[in-house]
Amino acid sequence: MNQTIAIGDLHGKDCWKKINPKEYDQIIFIGDYVDSFTITPDKIINNLKELIDFKKRLPGKVTLLLGNHDIHYMEYPQYRCSGFNSFFQPDYTELFRDHRNLFQVAVQFDDYLFTHAGLSHSFVKHCLPEHAQLIEVKQIHVADLLNSLHNSENQALLHTVSTMRGGADSFGGITWADYRETSVDLLPGYHQVVGHTPRKKITKVEGDNSSITYIDVLDTVEEFFTGNI
Repeated sequence: MNQTIAIGDLHGKDCWKKINPKEYDQIIFIGDYVDSFTITPDKIINNLKELIDFKKRLPGKVTLLLGNHDIHYMEYPQYRCSGFNSFFQPDYTELFRDHRNLFQVAVQFDDYLFTHAGLSHSFVKHCLPEHAQLIEVKQIHVADLLNSLHNSENQALLHTVSTMRGGADSFGGITWADYRETSVDLLPGYHQVVGHTPRKKITKVEGDNSSITYIDVLDTVEEFFTGNI
């Protein structure tokens, strides 16, 4: 069992610095480190550099997940989304690409799966049909699969934008899935922790043998997900 803390979408906020790393076995950042209407780009860049240094100091303890606002700089000019800062794009892109190996799209501990936006059951069935049955019977490590796909020529499959977020796809991928998708279509057998959709407080939706917890709350309350998992 690991004492775990997960931090929601920062968008330049430095509240993560209040965490005492000695108190946790795993520290997971859920993504979206950049783009803000209230924090200046220079502060965002400095905060991201400090997060990268934090990861370098504690590589086995700290996980930096990628959100949709990070992907569109790392993979520029693909995957553009709202809030994109064209002036600072070269700086953001250089920072993400120079440290690409420190970021990933998913991490998993037993039945607990952490991604930026989450996996709906429908997305798995329709977009990952070759792996769907193995995922449902837990004969495949989901995070390893997602990270492998992200680093492959099939990367775009994971970053689809559904009509609920203004896109053209039927289902949102792991950096875009909306609360309205994942909360009513739980992935059986897994307990997910995600950000992406702003909530006023940490919110958990539970099924018979599954759940999803939404932690994108830092715009309203300084609260982090913690658990012994």
